[in-house]
Amino acid sequence: MTQPNYQLSLVSLYNNNMITLTTNHHNALSENVGRKVFNRTYLLLNETKSLLLGDATRVDISSSDPPLLGDYSIDVLIVGSQFKLSATRKQFTTWGSNKYVRNFIVSTEYDDPIPNCTMNTTLDDVAHISHTCKTRKFWRSKRAFNALTSSFVNSFGRFKWLRKKKNPAGWICAQRRFVSSFVQVLDLYQQADDMYPDYLIVADDDTYVNMENITDFLLLGPQRLKEVRGGMIEDDNMYVPKPTSPTIYAGCRIRSGEGEEKFWTLPFGGYGIFLSQGALKRMTQPIHCGDDRSSTDRALETTTSAATEYEQAICEKYLHNYSSVQRGRYPFTATLGEEAYFQSGESLHRVFHKYVLDIDYLCIHSDWFFGYIANFLNVSRHVSQKGELPIMSNGKVVERSLFDEDEKAAHISVNRLHTIMSSELGGGKVEGNCPYGHTENKDEGVFRK
Repeated sequence: MTQPNYQLSLVSLYNNNMITLTTNHHNALSENVGRKVFNRTYLLLNETKSLLLGDATRVDISSSDPPLLGDYSIDVLIVGSQFKLSATRKQFTTWGSNKYVRNFIVSTEYDDPIPNCTMNTTLDDVAHISHTCKTRKFWRSKRAFNALTSSFVNSFGRFKWLRKKKNPAGWICAQRRFVSSFVQVLDLYQQADDMYPDYLIVADDDTYVNMENITDFLLLGPQRLKEVRGGMIEDDNMYVPKPTSPTIYAGCRIRSGEGEEKFWTLPFGGYGIFLSQGALKRMTQPIHCGDDRSSTDRALETTTSAATEYEQAICEKYLHNYSSVQRGRYPFTATLGEEAYFQSGESLHRVFHKYVLDIDYLCIHSDWFFGYIANFLNVSRHVSQKGELPIMSNGKVVERSLFDEDEKAAHISVNRLHTIMSSELGGGKVEGNCPYGHTENKDEGVFRK
């Protein structure tokens, strides 16, 4: 197989090829004279007590260049290793140097919930964990065996596959690190008066992101479309809404099954996950149920705001107190067993903080976690079928996933994980930037074999 084309929007890179990227990218401070840019920071999560936040971190450089279409910020969380920090440094100096990047955060073994996890996990332990996670007994013991976790039993890494990895124990420990590092970053946002970025990118230490394509797709395209249409388009009618809308994107989305009972979507590993400001705020929103609600909260019970409906749905799911027969069935009832850690008044990120610290085995791949919170906890809004398409900088319109245009997609409640630039594996088709995709124009940014 030939090496990846570096014009991709997203692609998992081999570590020894990372350095070649520096020849194609320049430091944002020298590249964007006359525009607002950030004093970017490279942060190790275990040493980080606060983040650079808001407009106070921007630097103005005088010039006659036209202003950008809005002021945006993107934070990056790389889940890496203390033994491969050179790879994260290369990410930081290449695509991490984009003008919109505010904080570049790296988590390592020092952030593992289980101290010295990689060092203390033997190959026999890996075999035992794999065997345990591939049994229904584990999920039944958590009172969380359902159609979703049944698919996890079938798909969790077999020991035969794990032992071929360079560091099987490191892989096992990294799955828990993804979740714990994510909730730690959300803690930092809360501590800083809710100064959230427009998007948070969560990626591996061998992932390369074409930030020009991504920022145009997620940030500039939707704003440009609104301006062209005189601001008359509602976010709910946009295929790519503004960052304030709760949306989670997979760099490459895997889709399986048809119909409500068998359908699921998950991010494909190595292509990154993109969480909007609205999704981050849903993760940190306190969930008040029943008598625990304040007088203000009770006054809001009669409203139909998306935030209030979201809160009510979580209460019903976690307390098993369903408002309708339909909600008492799968997929609404599906959980990972995290409801055992929920107390009224807590946010989802605090629930998962306790879950990932306490659960004996994390029997999910890290990418599955983000698919789960998007689809089954409604942290992401439903994929828009009828929505408008953003205009790209090159004058072309980004095509929607063919599945998203299908009438059936609109009737699946758990169709909430979005995809970047139509990148999807499913239904016997390979679309967009997913592996082994193809395009007539090799410069459009698709992984080529």
